[in-house]
Amino acid sequence: MTITSDSRTADLPTAVKDKARDAKDTAQAKIQDIQQHLHNGTEAVRDKADETRQQAKHLADQAVAKLPEPVVGRLTQVMAAVRQRPIPAVVALLAVLLVLRRLLRRNS
Repeated sequence: MTITSDSRTADLPTAVKDKARDAKDTAQAKIQDIQQHLHNGTEAVRDKADETRQQAKHLADQAVAKLPEPVVGRLTQVMAAVRQRPIPAVVALLAVLLVLRRLLRRNS
């Protein structure tokens, strides 16, 4: 078997290396673009969540200001209990919603 020094076969490994390097550079550029896009999206979601939380707090404060004092005191106690034991509170809420749903279906 004889090896010839044809210019095309001699350049083949270099061409393959160049293509691999180009593919790697392209992939890295795409990855950086995607990371930047995700970072921007994460910031946008975080900003929107902060804005929504502030609006909800403001609306809740307005609603509490309109309630009578005994109701506010009881509501504060209920919220403290929910914060201490959230799972039973969620279960109780779901049970109430299920009962209301059945009652409303029977009436319609």
